[in-house]
Amino acid sequence: MKKNEVVTGVRGVVFTFLLAVPGFGLNPSIARGAPEEAHTTSIGGLVLPQYIGPLEFIGEQSGAEPGSMMYSYRTLGLALDIHISDLGAGGIEDGPGSAELARRFAATKKALLAATPVKGLKPKEAVVPLAAGDPRAVREAVYHYKRQGEGGTTYLWFTAAHGLVIDARLDVALGYEEDGVIGRSEILATIGTALPATAEPVMQARARAAAPADGDMKLAILWDPETPEEESKIWLAYLFARAAFAANEADGNLATGERESTFEEELRGRTIALTTFRALKHERAEPDSAYFSDIDRVEAAGFLREYVWSYLRHASWREPPANLDLKGFDTWRAEHLPNHKAVTHGRIAFRLASAQ
Repeated sequence: MKKNEVVTGVRGVVFTFLLAVPGFGLNPSIARGAPEEAHTTSIGGLVLPQYIGPLEFIGEQSGAEPGSMMYSYRTLGLALDIHISDLGAGGIEDGPGSAELARRFAATKKALLAATPVKGLKPKEAVVPLAAGDPRAVREAVYHYKRQGEGGTTYLWFTAAHGLVIDARLDVALGYEEDGVIGRSEILATIGTALPATAEPVMQARARAAAPADGDMKLAILWDPETPEEESKIWLAYLFARAAFAANEADGNLATGERESTFEEELRGRTIALTTFRALKHERAEPDSAYFSDIDRVEAAGFLREYVWSYLRHASWREPPANLDLKGFDTWRAEHLPNHKAVTHGRIAFRLASAQ
């Protein structure tokens, strides 16, 4: 394995990042040949949906400790991160009642409070079921705050099963609340559905991670050191989205080497990048990105597909997709994008998982 290379094994495709960025270490992951609507986690073998309500799955990131991963969902005003840590068979008692789970819960609450501008913030805490009639439960902490027009609600949930610690954090920006519980029950039910009923899927995930099968492919995401720092999260989201889409679109027929995006893959990447840009703007009135400000106006005008075809087309894109309004877009961009230049930061490539 090369220095600064992070590897995770999944069914048929292994994702890795070269030139890891401090604080990110991202690893988008998806099972080869799996339906686009479901994603099998490399840690624990949980099956997560593409959508949880309005939240859309964007990928897998390496966790803060060995044997852990974070699975992220995003939409405007909402952010959900599901962490899964594998402590090994017998490493932790199932359910929300163990001392180890309580310790992790307390540490996460402490870190959240340290990063919150409101001092002395008190959570509402309880042990709640994953769903009505489900005997399994989670520790829950709910934080509400508002300060100088900013704020929102943060939910924390912790439980354990089959040697796994599963914890989730939902952040709801101010103005996106609905009685303070938007998405809460649906997210908990999704976690309950994803948790395997037996330890077998967890053991299979451990085996896959320890020994990738012959012919498995590794998807390397190559970070561009020239990426503006204030746009790092946006371009990482773009690469996340392209990586997940590429693994599904290839459906096992993967060629080694750097991958050139298809039209739909590129459209997917730009869409997720724009969603991330808008979320950052809503949260902190930043970043100040001339490029994504242009793309924001393009999408608002209904021309994002036309933009991808006109500005980002590869020679391999032979025929334009159906229903493109290229004449309308040409007229619009002459007025609204007179000095626009397309920008891309980062690349993805496939190679054999067995290669060192």
